[in-house]
Amino acid sequence: MSVTPQERSAAHVVLDVLASWGVRDVFTCPGSTEAPFLDASLDRPDLNVWLTPHELTAVTMADGYARFAGGTPGVAYLHTNVGLANGLGGVYAAQLAHSPVVVLNGLKARSIQSKRGFTAPPDVGAAVAPYARWRWQSLRTEEVATDLTRALQVATTEPGGPVWLGLPEDLLARPATEVTTPSHRSRAVSAVRPDAEAVATAATLLARARKPLLVAGADVARHGACAQLVRLAERLGAVVVHEDRRAFERSAFPTDHTAYAGFYASGHPAVRDADLVAFLGGRCFHEFEEGSIAPPADDALVIHSNADPVELGKAYGADVALSGDHRALLTDLLAALDGNESTTDWPPSESLRPPLREHASGQLTVHEALDVLATHVDDRTRIVADATTSNAALFERIPQAVPDQVVTTSCGALGWGTGAALGVQVARPQDRVVSVTGDGSLQFGVHALWVAARRRLPVTFVVLNNESYAAVAAALRRYDRHAARSETYPGKDIAGADLATVAEGFGVHGVRVHEIGGLRKALADALADDRPRLVEVMTDPADLGP
Repeated sequence: MSVTPQERSAAHVVLDVLASWGVRDVFTCPGSTEAPFLDASLDRPDLNVWLTPHELTAVTMADGYARFAGGTPGVAYLHTNVGLANGLGGVYAAQLAHSPVVVLNGLKARSIQSKRGFTAPPDVGAAVAPYARWRWQSLRTEEVATDLTRALQVATTEPGGPVWLGLPEDLLARPATEVTTPSHRSRAVSAVRPDAEAVATAATLLARARKPLLVAGADVARHGACAQLVRLAERLGAVVVHEDRRAFERSAFPTDHTAYAGFYASGHPAVRDADLVAFLGGRCFHEFEEGSIAPPADDALVIHSNADPVELGKAYGADVALSGDHRALLTDLLAALDGNESTTDWPPSESLRPPLREHASGQLTVHEALDVLATHVDDRTRIVADATTSNAALFERIPQAVPDQVVTTSCGALGWGTGAALGVQVARPQDRVVSVTGDGSLQFGVHALWVAARRRLPVTFVVLNNESYAAVAAALRRYDRHAARSETYPGKDIAGADLATVAEGFGVHGVRVHEIGGLRKALADALADDRPRLVEVMTDPADLGP
């Protein structure tokens, strides 16, 4: 049904602007302030409004979608201050991933805001300030289109990241006659080429290094530069590791390549022995605890590149710092190396990969469970990891042959993975998406199961259930006082929930397994289905991770 000029409101303008930017999906947990938008959406059958029962799911779906949508932003529409508060963990995840997420926030009418009425505290957008690249509340109906265009522009321009736009209900309900500016008039060129002189200096240092170590960061995958990184490693004879596992966001180097040596970590022989370390497209560093990350050797040269210049030298200085698009950077580095003879004596004849960790137990272990999952992973499989203490084992056991085979978040917000997996599936319907989550994480994001069932999204949820907040116990063990000596860990035990049965209640077929044979069958059945399924894997509560 077409809308008449008399019926056209600012909410229709919002939909026009989104459509002009290629946005076909909006993820929302609405309230009363979203009535103008929801009503206008009935006039746009080309827009898919994804209803979610919680704001965290709306934001994480937008984040997962944006990571795989080829530059199209993910859009989440939240309800006033209370909805924004529920979604902030997801906004933080998008910030760390440079994920172009646009958070539209329905606000009470301006007259209600001025009197601090219901869900109308002052300066709602201040809550998102630590996480958003840009934030603004529209002040006039005539400016809604311009404000939204600006939000989309900032979100999608490198280094990219979440933005916030507050939309008062009274503005969206008013008549509007604005003509939407074509998106090509607003899009910014964001593939900035790093400084040529700095690239030449980096190439000279790389060529002179005898034991160069390349650290593959998320920007390499985000900019589509994984093939160039492989060529650089082969050209130099360099060893390659992924970022530290607590900073890891997405796979950027094939783990079956002979140059691959695991993850950057304290005590890793490649880190210890390197005379040059090039942190390419990652953070240097994203520290978890004091002393949790070892810098390179004192006499090692350091090259650091990142799309966001704020990251350069943030925690550890660099001899050469480069900012810009990593496909351009690595292409230019390869070209500059043509005039330099490499002096490396790497890779060594023996593998520098740390041995796979095992956990002896009478119960099904995380390692065994992930080894079974690994047999089902092919080039069309995407693993969305949100398993906290089991992520390290996942990164070790799951093959990562193609870019973005594994995606995760380093934000620490439990519940991210279930919604993000749905967003990835929406963006990549041709892929098989597997959400690997811990039992604690699932309970933060369990509402995403309703969306999976309602929309028949064929995501397989693998829940590693150790009936614990194992990260809490691991922290107490590192603290090494009363709790560690007595092996009594307050804040650890969350046993009792039958998560497979909970999934059934949401409409997702669930099965609980205790042994490897049952797991093999459950995974095979789940991955062959075109509906969502949940496999709850009961693992050892004593396994607190590395």
